[in-house]
Order: sequence, then C-alpha cells, then structure tokens
Amino acid sequence: MKWIEVVDRKKWRERCLLFLLGAVTLLCFAKGVRHAELVKTHASKLDFAASGEQGALDYAGAKSAWEENQKRDHPLEYVNWTQADGVQVSASALGTSEESDALILCGRSDLLFPGYAVLDAETQYGCLLSSALSGKLFGGKDTRGLMVEIQGRKLEVLDVVDSEEVFLAYEAGEQDSCAFDRAAVNCVSGEIGKTEEGYRQLCGSWERMESRVLVWISQGLCFLVPGILWIFLMRYCAKMSRMAGRRAERIDKIEKRIWRSLLYLLLAGGILLLIKMVRIPEDMIPAKWSDFDFWTEYGKRLGAACQVLIRSEKRIPDIPMMKEFAGALQWTAAAVAGEEVFLRKI
Repeated sequence: MKWIEVVDRKKWRERCLLFLLGAVTLLCFAKGVRHAELVKTHASKLDFAASGEQGALDYAGAKSAWEENQKRDHPLEYVNWTQADGVQVSASALGTSEESDALILCGRSDLLFPGYAVLDAETQYGCLLSSALSGKLFGGKDTRGLMVEIQGRKLEVLDVVDSEEVFLAYEAGEQDSCAFDRAAVNCVSGEIGKTEEGYRQLCGSWERMESRVLVWISQGLCFLVPGILWIFLMRYCAKMSRMAGRRAERIDKIEKRIWRSLLYLLLAGGILLLIKMVRIPEDMIPAKWSDFDFWTEYGKRLGAACQVLIRSEKRIPDIPMMKEFAGALQWTAAAVAGEEVFLRKI
C-alpha cells in the first residue's frame, strides 16, 4: 500500500513539473513573439549608407536634395543623418555640462524616433534629448521647453526620448560642418523598388542596408515552436491510427477513421494557416515567373545589402532594433528547447 502511495506521489510530482515546464515554454514563446513583432515595426523603413566618405552629403547637398524632394508631386519621407561623438552639451540655466553623442539630422526625426516630437529640415530651433542626458543635465525627464547649448547654438528641448544612451538629436544648420552618411526612408507598402529608386535619384547611389533580414530570422524562429508542435500532433495521430488499424474489432475501425480524419484536418489546417500568414515581400515577386534571371539578380542584391548591414557601424538609432532582435533570438531559443523537453516527456 505504501509502495502504491509513493508511486502515485511520484506521478503527481512529474505531472506538476511537466505542467510547469509547459507554462514556462508558453511564456518564453509569448515574449519571443512580442520581441519579433517589435523588430518588425522597426524595419518598416529602408535604410541606406553612403558609399564611402566621398558618397556622403554635406549640409548644402542634403538641403538641396530636401528642397528638390519637397517640389515633387509625391515627396518622400526621409531623413539624412550622421552621429558625432564626444560633443559638449550644457544647460546654462543650471550651469551643468555633459559630454554627449549628437545625432545631426536633415529630414524627419520620427523615422529614427517614432512616437516623439517631430523635427524636420525647417525646425532648427529645437532638439530631442535622451532621458539619460536629460537626467544628467537637469536631474529629471520632465524637461520639455528648457534650453540647452551645443557648439554655440541654443536649442529648445521639444521632447525626451526614453533611452539609456546619452545623446541629443537636432536639425543641421549652415554652421554644421558634417557629412551625412546614413539615411532612413519611409517605405510605402508595395512600392519598395520605387522608393529606393526615388531616394537614389535625390541623394546618389547609396548602399541599401537590408534590415528586413532580421525580421525574417526572428519570425522564422517564432514559427519553429508551433511548427514542431504541428509535426508532433500529426505523427501522434498517424501512430494512433496505425495502432487502431491492427485490431480487428468494429469499434477500433471507427477509432482508426477518427484518428485519420484528425490527421488530415491537422495537415490541411496547418497548410492553410501557413499560406495565410506567410507573406512574400513584393520586391521578391518577379513580373514573370519564367524570368529565372530575376532570382539570380535578387540574390546578388540581397547578399550585398546584408553585407552592408553586417559591416556598418551600429549607432544609437540602430540599438533598439538590435536589442529587440537579440531578445527574440533568446526567448524563442528557450521556447524551442523547452518544447523539445516537454514533448519528449509526453
């Protein structure tokens, strides 16, 4: 009797541990999906890098391109920008001063910092402060309307960007001797090719940085979790169908049909869900499916854009997306490992 009680307690303990493992796996999967969706929102624009120092734009070139863009019937939403390190920023009202990174812009700031006050090429009186710099200069985050001074220019704080990095962002002026070597362009869905061509007509043959690769990788990893479960359930239904088929009783034949029906239902449902959820990027679809040279050229362009992404220096606006991408990798890897152990235990 005591032996039976010990066995029962052991089974309950194993079931509780299995339930806990399943709950933790589900939590890891949910957090991985959340990070992957945030990666997707950060990659809703096209990123460009100047082709070497000679390809970078000075203020006059960037301003001329901006003015030409505004004359178009359908102007692009974009920003040319660069990052300067070790710039001295001061709050003369308090007598405080800090060394900071400066993001010098020519264009729309919301392409780099969505959800905050928008700077554009005409807004040269204001700036955006990071919460870290705001805390060091003023002792807090509620600093809108206050003034800061950088390289002889006095700028009004229009908004505070929630970030651990110490930086400020402002629109370039004629006195700024900087070279714009990065760009972000808002891309209208279905017009990736036109947007890319339109920007290059304005600013020259800049190199494309394929940030969408990070989206594809993170979403592919998230798909592994339901994909593994889908394969496991189909194998289980097929196994139960074979076991029922080996018995000759009438009720077992009915059970076989039920398991076989569940197998086909899972197969059809998984395929339909895959077709519904997977979206092929519009620039990956050729005008004619018989155009086999298209895939060769697309592969070369994609490889070159990925190389630019890898070798480019990661700067402050790139950090949020990279953090979300790392989070997606970590949590989905934990979910896949937990699911493997969970299904093996079952």
